[in-house]
Amino acid sequence: MANTGRKIGVNIFTLMQNAGFSREELARKLSYSYRDMCRILEGKLMLPPVEVTRIAEFFGKTKQELLHYEADKFVPELQYMKEFSDTKNLDKILDLLDEYVDLKEAM
Repeated sequence: MANTGRKIGVNIFTLMQNAGFSREELARKLSYSYRDMCRILEGKLMLPPVEVTRIAEFFGKTKQELLHYEADKFVPELQYMKEFSDTKNLDKILDLLDEYVDLKEAM
């Protein structure tokens, strides 16, 4: 299963590009710092469900549409799984699983 935070970030990034926004513009329009916007797009900052909904609505989508947006086909599956190939990343893997469960429970 793909990292949910990264998937959301890729989907937001794709919508951002389709809308013609830069990272700086999107950060400003959504009231995030540039650094936080970069972390969101990279899947390194997990968003609470209310923020996922707010961002989805900004792009004229529902939360479900944002979560299941077809941007995944543009990102190789190996990019999602890179972190799982190294046993030194066990803590990171467990953190990702916790994030995923939290997000699924919040839906």
